[in-house]
Amino acid sequence: KVELRGHHVVVDPPNPPGFEASVQITASGSRSSLKNKKDNTQISQSDKDQEELKKKKAWEAAISPGKNIPMSVFMLWMSGNSVQIFSVMITGMLFFQPIKALMSIESVFERYESLKTKSQLILPKIVYVLLHLLTMALGLYKCFSMGLLPTATSDWLAFMEPKQV
Repeated sequence: KVELRGHHVVVDPPNPPGFEASVQITASGSRSSLKNKKDNTQISQSDKDQEELKKKKAWEAAISPGKNIPMSVFMLWMSGNSVQIFSVMITGMLFFQPIKALMSIESVFERYESLKTKSQLILPKIVYVLLHLLTMALGLYKCFSMGLLPTATSDWLAFMEPKQV
């Protein structure tokens, strides 16, 4: 929109994306609405779209731990099966990071919660927990392959009663 005021030409820039011309801010700072029925249906559609977007983003957050699993497997393979500082650090990482993430599960999903999506976030949370448990299972397997888990009978000799002849 171009206006001529005195000797100056004033050009109004176009409205930014998402700008609603039907909402005005009054002098007191409150918002007054000039919506009609068409705007109400548009807003309800916008709310539905917002809820769908929240659910989609919640699923993205839920499967994000699964994206780290291939790299963890590669690191486990590269560290070998001997007990060394590098392999112990990687194995410790496979336990501590999932535990830390599971302790903060509510903060991960709180931005996606609303009254409508609260009950629909149970399944993404379960997937999130299962993927972290899978990462911990990889750490447990690494401990087994390094021989750190007591799985043989000889590992329990200290707790066995000696044979009476």
